[in-house]
Amino acid sequence: MSELSSLRKACEAELLSDILPFWIKFAVKPGKDGFYGAADLQGNPVEANLSCVLTARILWTYSEAALHYENPEYREMANLAWVVLNDKFLDKVNGGYFMEIAPDGTVAADIKHTYAQAFVIYAMSKYMELVQDDKVLAVIRGFFTQLEDHAKDPTHPGYYEAFTRDWKLFGENRMADNNEPRSMNTHLHVMEAYAALYRVWSNDRVRVRLTELLELFIGKIIRPAGHLGIFFDEEFNEVEASKGTCSFGHDIEASWLLVEAAEILGDKSILERMKSLCIRMADAVARVGVDQDGGLFLESTRFGSHLRTNKHWWPQAENLVGFMNAFEMTGDPKYWEIVKKAWNFIDTHLIDHQHGEWYTKVNRLGVPYLVEPIGDPSPYYRNDWKIDPWKCPYHNGRAMVEIIRRCKEMC
Repeated sequence: MSELSSLRKACEAELLSDILPFWIKFAVKPGKDGFYGAADLQGNPVEANLSCVLTARILWTYSEAALHYENPEYREMANLAWVVLNDKFLDKVNGGYFMEIAPDGTVAADIKHTYAQAFVIYAMSKYMELVQDDKVLAVIRGFFTQLEDHAKDPTHPGYYEAFTRDWKLFGENRMADNNEPRSMNTHLHVMEAYAALYRVWSNDRVRVRLTELLELFIGKIIRPAGHLGIFFDEEFNEVEASKGTCSFGHDIEASWLLVEAAEILGDKSILERMKSLCIRMADAVARVGVDQDGGLFLESTRFGSHLRTNKHWWPQAENLVGFMNAFEMTGDPKYWEIVKKAWNFIDTHLIDHQHGEWYTKVNRLGVPYLVEPIGDPSPYYRNDWKIDPWKCPYHNGRAMVEIIRRCKEMC
């Protein structure tokens, strides 16, 4: 009990005294005219495009924070993110949300990735929890219908990956490497978004789609060993180039998000199957993804024989929550030991106790990379920025909220 209480207090201090104030101080433009697209390691603004994903994640984070804490700045941040999304990113002609906006407010990238659209729904659903406004719900409902009409493949499982401005299929459709017809990552976040939506709008079409997505993970995406497949063909068979790769951050993130989604759905059969699978997923990550110090490796290739041993910020946050979830579900102390080590690694190596927020990436021994290392490039984000199109308060902020809540429930 005392260990749970100590962890809760530490995570609450990190959330309230570091993560949330950092973004209020350094992400907001003068006059509260929007957000900077990037900031350096000290928080100084950098001229860069603002991404839809970053803006949506700010909306989610501060909506969630405002639900738990009576701080008017949190609601103000959420309100600002809502305005920015709908004033600057919304395609007022064709619907949907653009990928990037230039510093002068013009559209810099008009491709509509399903991944990014899902984060808009996820964030808006959390904002709806906060404001309880029928006008907000009407926006979400209309956008959900439009996304379903365009992105849901009518003849194959799952969703198309990306579109042009006018909703024509876009051939360069992947958010990462292989440009395959389907990706685990997009479908994980569509599932996450629809679970959040179903929480605030118990619509039959949302229920059906959420059920389909959970069944898709059970039947196609989760490998027998417990890791997630990465890239798939149109029938949702994993492609050969993908089969040797494990993404440990996605594995452990999915292990708790899938259980949460099944609980929101309320289907007992799916929930029981998902609980069993998610413990298998956590065990798979513990076996080959967690280092002795509690840090989580990024990924492995060649079926686990080649590890990328650098430790990126977002998998460490998901590592903390995923094993806390496994401990909460089973009571097995081996998971709690990983949670303690994971938090110690984060507190010792990831948090920048001088300038605030978390470093983007550290090496296996926990030394931060302040520039990009040769031979191990980061996907998308930069090590010399604290804020960028992908570096956001969502993974670590959400992790702190989850740990605080779960510790309170278990004490």
